[in-house]
This record gives sequence, structure tokens and C-alpha cells, in this order.
Amino acid sequence: MQTHPVPKKKPSALGRGLVSGSIAAVASTLVLLLQSKKEAKSAFSAQNAVSHWIWGEEAKHRHGLSMRYTVLGYAIHHASAVFWGVIYERLVGSKPSLSPPAELLRASAFATVANLVDYRLTPHRLKPGFEHHLSKKSLVFVYAAFAAGLAAGHLLQQRRDGE
Repeated sequence: MQTHPVPKKKPSALGRGLVSGSIAAVASTLVLLLQSKKEAKSAFSAQNAVSHWIWGEEAKHRHGLSMRYTVLGYAIHHASAVFWGVIYERLVGSKPSLSPPAELLRASAFATVANLVDYRLTPHRLKPGFEHHLSKKSLVFVYAAFAAGLAAGHLLQQRRDGE
């Protein structure tokens, strides 16, 4: 009896997006905290503002570390990054592998689209919120870190899957 190897199933865009989006969330959050510490009342001001999705305008005026604002703000930010990560992996997952610089360029273009959607097409109530505490220059750094996280997550998974 002859046995045949079972073909390795490629992870879904959802699974890949969970990884890429999570890495992008952590990378962008680190920059968000650093820039918030530099420009706002505390490192948590910008992260707390994200929880305005639930708590309204009051969240934009909270500056300390808290479960109510900081943890919820991070959870919303992380979920949003995974959402974008799934879309990214759906769009690029079947494309040929790129070099790290080329993948970073592709992820940067995608992060630019995410920024335009976040700030031009999204209703006020669902905008990220950290724009209330950060300069436009800092927002560029946050979205650049997001792009780097997407690219890193994508490349790590390609390497893991032997693509």
C-alpha cells in the first residue's frame, strides 16, 4: 500500500491576518505610547482616546493608566489592526513573495489607504481618537510602525510556511 503525503494546507487570510494584524497592533501601540508621552499629558492619553468608541468624548480627556480607558482602547486598536491585517493578507497572501524592502513598501502603501479610510471616510464616532493628542508627524510614525508590523508579520509567516 502506497502512502501519499498530505498536502500542507495554507493558512486562511483570517489566520494570517490575525498574526500580521497583531504584530502591527503591538508595533503601532509602542510608537503611540512613546509619541503620546512626548506630546500629550501622559503615555496613555492617545491610547485612552481610542475608547471614545464606547465611552464618548470623556475618553479623550483621560490621561492615566486604567482598565476602563487604556485596556479598552488597546483592545479596540488591536481589533482594528487585525481587521486591517485580514484585508492585507487577503489582498497579498496569494501574491509572489517579495524582498523585505519591497514588502515594507507594499505594506506602507496599504497603511496609507488605512489612514485615508480612518480619517477621511470613517464617521467621527469611529475614528481612532489618538489624533486628539498627537501631531500629524506622530500619526505618520504610528502608521509607519503599523506598516512595518504588517510587513514583518507577513514575511515571518511566509518564512514559516516555506513560501
